[in-house]
Amino acid sequence: MEVLKARAAMEKAVRAYFDMEGFMEVTTPIALPFPNLDPNIRPVPLMIRDFSGCPHRHWLHTSPELSMKKLIALGAGSIFQLAQVFRDEESTVHHRCEFTMLEWYRMGADYEDAIQDAVKIIQKACRSVRGSSSLSRSGTVWDLAAPWEDMTMLEAFSRYAGVDSFSKQEMTAALGKRGYSCDPDAGPEDSFFRLYVDVVEPELGREKPTIVRDFPDFLGTMARPKPGSPGVLERFEIFIDGLELANGYSELTDAQELRRRMERVRESLESDGVQGLVIDDGFLEAVRRLPDCAGVSLGMDRLAMLLLEADDIGQVVFPYSGITT
Repeated sequence: MEVLKARAAMEKAVRAYFDMEGFMEVTTPIALPFPNLDPNIRPVPLMIRDFSGCPHRHWLHTSPELSMKKLIALGAGSIFQLAQVFRDEESTVHHRCEFTMLEWYRMGADYEDAIQDAVKIIQKACRSVRGSSSLSRSGTVWDLAAPWEDMTMLEAFSRYAGVDSFSKQEMTAALGKRGYSCDPDAGPEDSFFRLYVDVVEPELGREKPTIVRDFPDFLGTMARPKPGSPGVLERFEIFIDGLELANGYSELTDAQELRRRMERVRESLESDGVQGLVIDDGFLEAVRRLPDCAGVSLGMDRLAMLLLEADDIGQVVFPYSGITT
């Protein structure tokens, strides 16, 4: 009952915030004929048969992003959604194949505005569940009303990994000092993720809630380049106690550039054995008509973990369906 009441309070706080800000709540399909192409997320395939018995491959959405952007292109304006999403990944204390995502898009905004939205939503959810702006976990207390730490991704790598650039040579050297072996034919993404997941990410948000921004340009298929900063994207993530809660960016509206990026992701996923990936031309057409906007996805299950001081995501979800990978 504690979990049920807390999650209901969180969703009520979310809806109250977006209602106050003039957003419209939407619902979009879960099963899609096209996957969301992200180099680090594997979509879950779904086979659906028509009346003649002919099978058609669909995909359970990894986020409602594709559908929501199509609505924006049709004039929906600022919108949000609380959605069940699916990813073909191993179940851990922080991951489930199926989980609840809050996703929103603010019109006429960039990632600076999106960061402010995310901070306010996390603060309001905390007050709705805990009755104050403070949360505690593993003996540490965070005051969400106090100033948050704000750093660039390069600053985070410099502080925790001793890396001052995202060159493959420097990241490979940093990994070598930690006993890792690297594939000489792999791109910089491989070295980056090993350092990020094993060295940098676990340290983020330990002392204060932390915003990490300005990602290298190989990390954000749909994020807009940062003006005046070659090789940098206007993307951010939010962490508390080493746990990623939110990911957002200023939206890329250059459909030609997006197609190039998606082709690269498709090739990468297919080389890893994910077959049947097709780029959604209708989505690219929608991107051509997108107004300037910023979008964010926030993991409601992980936020519930923090607010309820849970150690395992399985403790804060409703009776688990048993889907494993």
